[in-house]
Amino acid sequence: MTHYYTDNSDLKSEKKSFDYYFDNEKFTFTTDNGVFSKGGVDYGSYLLIKNTYKKQLGNNVLDLGCGYGPVGVIIKRFNKDANVVSVDVNSRAVELARENADYNSTQLEVCLCQDILTLNTTFDSIIFNPPIRAGKVVIYDLYQRSYMSLCDNGSLYIVIQKKQGAASSINKLKELFKTVTILDKAGGYQIIQATK
Repeated sequence: MTHYYTDNSDLKSEKKSFDYYFDNEKFTFTTDNGVFSKGGVDYGSYLLIKNTYKKQLGNNVLDLGCGYGPVGVIIKRFNKDANVVSVDVNSRAVELARENADYNSTQLEVCLCQDILTLNTTFDSIIFNPPIRAGKVVIYDLYQRSYMSLCDNGSLYIVIQKKQGAASSINKLKELFKTVTILDKAGGYQIIQATK
């Protein structure tokens, strides 16, 4: 079955744009078939942005699984001095993220990436809305690769619904990271910070 955690650029294109407001800033995003939450910024991503955009994220920030780019674009708008890299396995998502970064005047590095370890970069922060439908094996592997891609004392920030395995994700993160903290709980979602 095709889902957004695949490169499904062969799907029929039906681009749509919408305006989005965050902390009194206006953003305009273009979405398309075959990308996550094409109808608008989902509540989980909103919570993830809300709990990270004012944090000390460091100089190098990775938006892992960027989709059409709202997390990276908004984080960059409020952290102008940070180098924000947005990556996805979905080529259509990457094209849209580049388009949205340009349209919203944010300087993001956006790239198609199957394995973040090939980026050969150490990040201070990684922000990640896991592709739940891809399954635990995929997600836990991404946690491991995130750990390996972080500098010492760097943090992985994730959003996950309680009903979709938040407790087991926390347990897995505790196997890898020095500290794991729940930053926020709202609407069945949890925002988790795991620090190396």
